[in-house]
Amino acid sequence: MEQQNKFLKASVFYLLGNIVGQGVVLLSSAIFTRIMDKEAYGLVNTYSAWVLVLNTFIGLNLFITVRNAYIDYREEYEKFVSSILLLSLKAFVGFMVVIILAVKVFAINVDIFVILIAGIQAISVHTVNYQMAIYSMKNEYVKRTLLMVLPNIVHTILSVILVYVCTQNQYYGKIVGNAVGIFLFALLSIIEIFRKKWPEVNKEYYKYALAISVPAIFYTLSDLILMQSDRIMITSMVGAKETAVYSLVYNIGSILIALYTAINGAWTPWFYQKLAMSDFNEVRKVQKKYILLFFAISVSVLNVSPEVIKILSPKSYWYGINYVNLIVISSYLIFIYSFFTTYLMYHKKTARIAINTIISAVLNIVMNYFLIIKFKSIGAAYATIISYAILFALHFVAIQKEERKNFAFLDMIISVIAICVYGCIFFLIKDLWLVRYTILSIIGILMLIQIKKYIKER
Repeated sequence: MEQQNKFLKASVFYLLGNIVGQGVVLLSSAIFTRIMDKEAYGLVNTYSAWVLVLNTFIGLNLFITVRNAYIDYREEYEKFVSSILLLSLKAFVGFMVVIILAVKVFAINVDIFVILIAGIQAISVHTVNYQMAIYSMKNEYVKRTLLMVLPNIVHTILSVILVYVCTQNQYYGKIVGNAVGIFLFALLSIIEIFRKKWPEVNKEYYKYALAISVPAIFYTLSDLILMQSDRIMITSMVGAKETAVYSLVYNIGSILIALYTAINGAWTPWFYQKLAMSDFNEVRKVQKKYILLFFAISVSVLNVSPEVIKILSPKSYWYGINYVNLIVISSYLIFIYSFFTTYLMYHKKTARIAINTIISAVLNIVMNYFLIIKFKSIGAAYATIISYAILFALHFVAIQKEERKNFAFLDMIISVIAICVYGCIFFLIKDLWLVRYTILSIIGILMLIQIKKYIKER
């Protein structure tokens, strides 16, 4: 019961922190779609996609290992995280040297300055994620919440200032503001970790961490290809202006992904501990509530999305409302299959996750090619839904029959069907704000009743 209380308290903090953080992101979208020209805004989103790809391997994806290490190296945890952070920084230096040499040797037409900025931003994001994973496992939810919120605020303010200063090259202003803002918090994280325990080279730790992280690089990279290839392909096949609209609409789905990521910061440590105790009944019980909550949040976000898009952007972006339902369904599928990936990560089966994600990513690229040609950005949205549905099925198959007792599978399937059905309904009522907000009110009342009931039971 005490552990569940901690999980709930941390979840509330992460949700609130995420709401503030996403509020800043959405506010920045409203600002940048107005102060930047459409071409520059589209290029920034394409750059951001490449930063996420770099982030996957530039720190060897080592931040994911701190969760398993909290279980396996509990008594020497500070020593472990310090040693592995040093390894990730060494990897960053090595990769940057190789990338810059490759650009020079093969005379690739890429701006070295942009590569340096992207590299700094990528390792900074990795380091901040590393610190947040540590806070998550230690249940230091206040610190983790601050680290979720403050970088968004700082890099947004810096970017706005630099975009106004760099009127002749708004693209540079935006990407430098992003990189510097996140770098400041990465530097503070490095100082904090190294002050607690000065890093040492430890072959045992390196072997343990690399066995988990290296296969996961392919999983994370493939996952990012699933999430980002559509924008890169839309830019190259249709143009940056179409990418700008798609990226704005995708930000609606990103709200759900960010909310899931926030709650997952509390869910993962709790889930790991329950698995260690073989408390399957409690896991399923909480899963059901989690699924119900997230379904309600997803429908609510979808209902308000037309007004959000209209507030955040000029009229030229509004046709993206026609496929926002597809983006929300895709985001919901990510949430659902994450139950399986978290379980597989606990058992260090990162190679299996990688294989499944690579299959799905390859299929996504193929479908993007054909569907973007015919339907432009709407085609990319359809390709994404199909790819995530396939990935859900592959991850489910990866779970052994006897292990499936850890999951509320029926609730998962029902909720997926329900969100797809509501996505179709939304398309019919997207212009009927009164109907949408009536449904939103009903959901709010039902959730309040459930919360009240839960409080009484406790």
